[in-house]
Amino acid sequence: MTERGTRSIGRGDGVLFLLERMPDYLVTQRARVARTFQNIRLFQGMTVLENLLVAQHNALMWASGYTVLGALGLRSYARAERSAIEKARYWLERIALSDRADHPAGELPYGAQRRLEIARAMCTDPVLLCLDEPAAGLNASESAELGRYLFEIRDEHATSILLIEHDMTVVMEISDHVIVLDHGQKIADGTPNNVRNDPKVIAAYLGVEEEEVAEGGVNGNAQGRT
Repeated sequence: MTERGTRSIGRGDGVLFLLERMPDYLVTQRARVARTFQNIRLFQGMTVLENLLVAQHNALMWASGYTVLGALGLRSYARAERSAIEKARYWLERIALSDRADHPAGELPYGAQRRLEIARAMCTDPVLLCLDEPAAGLNASESAELGRYLFEIRDEHATSILLIEHDMTVVMEISDHVIVLDHGQKIADGTPNNVRNDPKVIAAYLGVEEEEVAEGGVNGNAQGRT
């Protein structure tokens, strides 16, 4: 594993990818990992549909033979192009933006832009979807809608989700396993219910000493605040 330049290691149960050693396009193409960012990074001037098509650029380029054959009507490219459009339209329906397909992505409401960014990542068919603060800037209704959307992705597309998030309602409702960091140090690791009741987590979240929690000096109902 320490061999310089090694990007993946074959094992009996599959392949271990060393993502930090892989260029971005291989992280998506070979490891099948996709991500979104805390600050939305859509192509604002492109249409909503074009944002979903550009995520499928690798497949379209492969179908064209990395030449101009796609523009010349190569049959395999035409099939790949139809497939890309079908996939894009599928995700447009899932995020309720079919009627905005030809609108610039930058004109969408903030919550819709969040959903579109996740849909764009899903157009790469990832096995692991990494989300950095997806609920940032969303109101309570939009956060609840995001949670339902992520549930569907996990259950219907066999996609694991790695979520970094400060909105505890979102975290506790959609997570199977939670790890809590406090100033870079791991203070809890377990199921949502176990983490929710961990004195260290309660103390860190409320900004009090752990001893106060243990002694009952803090109202336990406060731990559910968001």
